Order: sequence, then C-alpha cells, then structure tokens
Amino acid sequence: MRKSTVSSVMTTEVITVTPRTPFKEVVAVLSGNGIAAVPVVGARGELVGVVSEADVLAKQEFHAGTDARPLGPARRTRWSRARGRCAAEVMSAPVLTIGPDEPVAVAARRMAERRVRRLFVLDADGDLVGVVSRRDVLGTFLRPDQDIRTDADSALRTGLGHVAGRVTVRVRDGVVILDGSLDLHSEALVARGLARAVPGVVGVVDNLTYRAETVTELDAS
Repeated sequence: MRKSTVSSVMTTEVITVTPRTPFKEVVAVLSGNGIAAVPVVGARGELVGVVSEADVLAKQEFHAGTDARPLGPARRTRWSRARGRCAAEVMSAPVLTIGPDEPVAVAARRMAERRVRRLFVLDADGDLVGVVSRRDVLGTFLRPDQDIRTDADSALRTGLGHVAGRVTVRVRDGVVILDGSLDLHSEALVARGLARAVPGVVGVVDNLTYRAETVTELDAS
C-alpha cells in the first residue's frame, strides 16, 4: 500500500532566495513563479526564514515604512518589515517545518492548528527537501476509487491475515464500503480502522457483522 506520508505528496522542486536577495527580486520570484511564499536559505543551505506575500505587502501598507511607528506589536512588525530592502529584513522566522516521513494527517493538523498554508520539509540533516501545501494534502482525495480499493484490500490482508478473505471491499466516490461476516467485533473495528487509514479515503461504511464481542466470549460458548 502506498504510504500516506509527506514525502508522497510534497513538492520537491523548491525555489529559494538568500538573505541578501533584494526586495524587488523577491517580489519578482513570487510573482514570476506564481507562488505565495519563498523560503530563505543561508550560505550552508540551511532554512533561516520565509518571505510570503503578506510580508512584502507591508511595504505598500505603510508606504515603505515612512509612516509614524504604529501602536500594537503586530502592526509594528509589519511597519518594520515595510522598511526592509532585502529578504532578511522582511522575512518571517522561525519557519514551521515537518519531516518527510511524517503522516499527511499530521501535516494537515499542523497547518490547521497554526493557520498556515504550507510547511517546509526538512530531512534528518536539516536540509530543505520540499514543501507541502494545503493543495498537496487535498490532492490525496483525488485518488481513483480503484487505487483506493487496491490499497484497502492490501491493508486488510496485512492487518487481518486470513480473516481478510471474509471481507468484501467496495469504493464509491472515495467512500470505502465493507461487507462480510467476522467472528469478533474487535476484528470489525480493526478492519474499519485499516480502511480509514488508506490515503484518499473520504469515509467508511461498515456493514460488517460479527458473532461475538471478544475471544473470551467465544471460548465460553
């Protein structure tokens, strides 16, 4: 089964700028490549910050920082960035990151909790290897039903062993439908969990029946 990890959905060709990249060149990179943010990397290739559209718009908001220093920490931060002339002076730091082997679900949760549109992906050595965006995460739900069914069958065979042959898997519009009869309620719960973990699954319809709640009840009968 295809692993639902960040590395399977992230963009690996990441455009970067350096701390000394001039402001106008940063804007050209964002506009010319149709991206909303660009990472800033240091001399050793380390990730030191990110410049987003919101960061560069501060210069327009405060007319290049010539207005009087505003009240409030958020507005003062934007005012300060409006005076910046290079990436280092307008970027946001630290940057929210994630590892390539983390589950896609973790990436989605982190983006939702921190209210960000993307996470930069760092490998074990701290090198920038990709970027994962909300769009990348949503793309998992575009997987064909046949691919989802194949992965669900594989997951059930691995997780349930020979018992998996008693479960029929159907997929319709990303929804996995499980039919069949098992001995234990716990087996049905495992089957449902395995199906739900398959990349691209929208939901699970559990039509499975079972004869007993636990092995103990079977032994006692």
